[in-house]
Amino acid sequence: MSRSPEVTLADVDQAMADRLLQLAKRDASPDEVGPPLGGPGWNLERTAWFYGYHSAAAAGLDGPAAEKSWAVFRGPEIAGSVRLKRTPGTGIPSAETGIWLGRSFRSQGIGGAALDLVLAEARRAGLLRITARTLAGNLGAQRLLTSAGAALTHDDDGTVLAVVEL
Repeated sequence: MSRSPEVTLADVDQAMADRLLQLAKRDASPDEVGPPLGGPGWNLERTAWFYGYHSAAAAGLDGPAAEKSWAVFRGPEIAGSVRLKRTPGTGIPSAETGIWLGRSFRSQGIGGAALDLVLAEARRAGLLRITARTLAGNLGAQRLLTSAGAALTHDDDGTVLAVVEL
């Protein structure tokens, strides 16, 4: 029997964003963390996007960006980030989620625990549906999403849409 890791979420302020960026630079591919901006690696444009994104998301789901991000912790160690972003125009209170973890924190149950926590946050916010999109080849993410109750739809563009009804 495996023991679940102690996973918590923490709000992202400037100091937390600094810690997340340090983790991302040493333990994740830039493309796993954010959009491909300004060329390869953690260039100035991508770094500026990272800070701007977390700053805008700090206002929460009801703020101007309609998005909230959290740092994911395993015990005292920062492991990655998870987010919710409202998806307007769906006819049902919905949001999209996404997660990235540093490579050294993967395959330890942390992603599943973080997803459970963000789904609880979604319920508290009155959301009824959560979606996520991953690549067809990312079987780990697909397993994580189905274990949370997601229905998966494979799209022609090589991605998979996951839908969790809360």
